[in-house]
Amino acid sequence: MAAAMLLTIMPLMADVTFRFSANSVDAASDKAAMERNVSALLTEINRAGLEDRDLDLSGVPIEEGAKERLNALWSSIHLTCDKNLYQRKCLYDMQGVQVRGILVSVEPVDDTYNQSLSRELTVSLSNKGMITGVRLSMESQEDVDKIMGEGEAVTDLRQRRELLKFVEDFRCYYNERNLDALEKIFSDNALIITGSVIRQGRKGTEATILENARVKYKVQSKKEYIANLAKVFKNNQRLEVSFDDIMVTRNGSKAHLYGVTLRQKWVSSSYSDDGWLFLYWDLSDPDEPKILVRTWQEDEIVSQQGIFNIHDFFVE
Repeated sequence: MAAAMLLTIMPLMADVTFRFSANSVDAASDKAAMERNVSALLTEINRAGLEDRDLDLSGVPIEEGAKERLNALWSSIHLTCDKNLYQRKCLYDMQGVQVRGILVSVEPVDDTYNQSLSRELTVSLSNKGMITGVRLSMESQEDVDKIMGEGEAVTDLRQRRELLKFVEDFRCYYNERNLDALEKIFSDNALIITGSVIRQGRKGTEATILENARVKYKVQSKKEYIANLAKVFKNNQRLEVSFDDIMVTRNGSKAHLYGVTLRQKWVSSSYSDDGWLFLYWDLSDPDEPKILVRTWQEDEIVSQQGIFNIHDFFVE
């Protein structure tokens, strides 16, 4: 009897009620459907996390692609919500709305995860309430505030929110080893410059002593880059990519083009580096954003020559 009562109480304790802050949803959006669907999503995440089981999203209105990506995330970490009641603003982007700042606790499935155990979740929805994306937000709220604070108009603000969502997804694609998504997000004619740190050393009595490091840069086509990534994904049990120190610049004459500069930390089973990534984004089609340019530079090159930016590339 006591066990039955415990099983009954557990789901009720896991239930999450989500509501938007007052006056944050416009009349064109289905507020009730959004609140109901986010509540269902967070409740299932919370129940599955507390019960240490796979997600059951059959009762959650969520797009198939978003469901697959959330299940991929769940295969490496489980989540639970820190509170039973959420109130958040409705933030509009070019495709619908975003709910940001949902606090979650992380329970790693294995020892490959070494980031913070307290994170924030972002949920994207259509204006009718369908969930279109669920992702872990970048850890630096200061960077997010800076990106949004530099928006010059309503359209610019919405595009910046959209861009932030895409950048967060882009990072997750590496952690999820999602080659299909990465291939889709790069333009067919993308310019891709990669770099790898080559460390040289001399043999000491007990260990190799690193004396210096040099960097090998390589220009790759999209096809070459994806093929090389496939090998990296296959040959590394551990792979974590994190972004920090994010800066966004809008093209002055082409409002749909944005440059994103950020610090990338790459840690895998066989290799690690820390450097500056530049991404040139084309948001002309909000349903299919494209990366036109992707470059990587290490600190010494940046200190000598500066970081790549939108002024270094001409886009017709």
